[in-house]
Amino acid sequence: MIKRLTPLLFALGTLPVLAQETPKTDPTQVYSLLDGKTIIKTNPFSDIFGNLNLKVERIITDGLSAQLSVFASPKANQGRQFGAFHDITSVTSSIALYSFQPKYVAVVPQVRWYLNDGLGYGFYMQAYYHYQHTQFTNQEISSHRTLIGSNTPEFTLVYDGQATMHGFGFGVGAQWLFGRRKNVVLDWYIAGIGRGFVRGKLTGSYTSALDQQSFTERIREELPNQGEGTEFSFDAIQPKVTVSKIKYQSYILDMGLSIGFRF
Repeated sequence: MIKRLTPLLFALGTLPVLAQETPKTDPTQVYSLLDGKTIIKTNPFSDIFGNLNLKVERIITDGLSAQLSVFASPKANQGRQFGAFHDITSVTSSIALYSFQPKYVAVVPQVRWYLNDGLGYGFYMQAYYHYQHTQFTNQEISSHRTLIGSNTPEFTLVYDGQATMHGFGFGVGAQWLFGRRKNVVLDWYIAGIGRGFVRGKLTGSYTSALDQQSFTERIREELPNQGEGTEFSFDAIQPKVTVSKIKYQSYILDMGLSIGFRF
């Protein structure tokens, strides 16, 4: 009798253990090709307008990830180029705001905090550092003096230039995982704002009816911050000038919608 009861009592004792709920598997870890913690994305709308971009996100732990974004416009617009020294804007952006983009490359490392402790999904806040190098080609600064019956050019400066920006900021957004395998990623970067610090220089050829001092003063008026702190270097033989230590600040505004895949 005792021998028959022992197996029955053992079976009854294991029922509470069997009745415990099986832990749910996190959707980001199901059907992943690798470990499910790497996401590659791009903003197709910016790609269409010539602002190429690639974003790689790596999940570090619950609610925390690191992302590296690279932006580039390999071909500059012929003619006017957005953000040239005589035509600067108070806002810099990695999205295609204008058709007259200059040639540039930007690298933006970011740290993200997901508010629901999700592994790469949910609403997030992020902080970033923004590095950007921009090249301007064949840009023109000119001024004309209007006299009775004529329009006499005072000066014309055609220049190439380059600018480097270091910026910092933060943003908010939301990211979702779709598909049966939860490997399709949609990243809505709602808005990001920051502050950039720009330094640059230009080199160009000029024609001028002004003396050198007057020409220098007129060029300063066309530059950011009235050319404060800039240095002019004139060629002793040819009508060429180099203007260095051009400095100004700019707001950084970004937003966008990216699609990608989780590995």
